[in-house]
Amino acid sequence: MPYRLVNGVLFNIAWLGIVMSQSSFIAPALVAALLALHFPLMGRGLKELRFIVGFALVGVCVDQLLFRTGVFTIAGNIVSPPLWMTCLWPALGTTFMHAFAGLSGKPFFAATVGGFGGAASYIAGTRLTQVTFASDISGPLILAVLWAIIFPIALAVANKQDKGV
Repeated sequence: MPYRLVNGVLFNIAWLGIVMSQSSFIAPALVAALLALHFPLMGRGLKELRFIVGFALVGVCVDQLLFRTGVFTIAGNIVSPPLWMTCLWPALGTTFMHAFAGLSGKPFFAATVGGFGGAASYIAGTRLTQVTFASDISGPLILAVLWAIIFPIALAVANKQDKGV
């Protein structure tokens, strides 16, 4: 069974559900459902759970920074990120040892995918939710650079944890 494909599809379904719901109740339930499917189907046990939790904690800090510095706003106001948005981080964390594992060891390609994909994901999110960029030019550029850095690092950490290094 193509677990990488299944992993990618499950993540995208969760991403869309979380973003479209914008709900502090539905989003955590969707992440819980994703994890409940993920671990029995393809999960790598405690090592992957540790990675997902660590990645989610880093992500919450990144979102706080992006909101507090005004890269993102809600109704033009600088506020804390909504709970539903923080639920995207553990969902994405499920992909590094599976759907994106093939990019491990290819830092330039991973940075390119991360830069474009990360920025595109946030751009799509701003089109579908009340979260907006304070600047339609600098916001996506900041995210592209940020994700060009975060993505290959996350892949390297996931790969090391997966191999038990």
